Amino acid sequence: MESLFQLFHGSPFALWVLFALLILCGVGLPMPEDIILIGAGLIAEESGHSWIAISFLMYLGVLAGDSLIFAVGRRFGCRILTLMRNRNWVSRTKQEKIEALFRRHGATAFFVARFMPGLRAPFFCTAGAMKARYAQFVLFDSLAALISVPAFVWLGRFLWSRFSDDFVQLSGVISRTHTYTLIASAAVLAAILSAVWWNWDKLNGR
Repeated sequence: MESLFQLFHGSPFALWVLFALLILCGVGLPMPEDIILIGAGLIAEESGHSWIAISFLMYLGVLAGDSLIFAVGRRFGCRILTLMRNRNWVSRTKQEKIEALFRRHGATAFFVARFMPGLRAPFFCTAGAMKARYAQFVLFDSLAALISVPAFVWLGRFLWSRFSDDFVQLSGVISRTHTYTLIASAAVLAAILSAVWWNWDKLNGR
């Protein structure tokens, strides 16, 4: 986080770079989305921009990235899923769980998947390959993003207002925040996968 902030600190293009990074995160860039959003909040507060306006910009970046990976799945279908498995991007077991989750919960699973780092991109890609309706996808995804994006941008703004004079402490707080986010996401994922596991026979019509 420190290197990212120092790299773009004072640059008029900083927020647009973060916007582009969010789109790349949507297609699998291994960078925590929450850290980018917190970074946007830091830059917004430091530069005097409205955090609400910045949240809207980041929100569009998130939806663009999610829509892009959904479109990739829709366009290339089973071929992209096979490639993901062959390249070890997604294991066969995880792929089966994603498909079962989608069959079990339908479009509402898009809402839950938005809060699952590491599963979000393969889930959206799989949904596209399974010919899910884009209107349903973007509805539930945008509702979930409407919660997560402003929350993390506001958090970045708040942290800068509290710790701007001590970057070491600021970096530590952000690191702990990211850890807590991962723990919470893992707990949600474990609960959902447990529900899918217990209902596996029903999902397969047994």
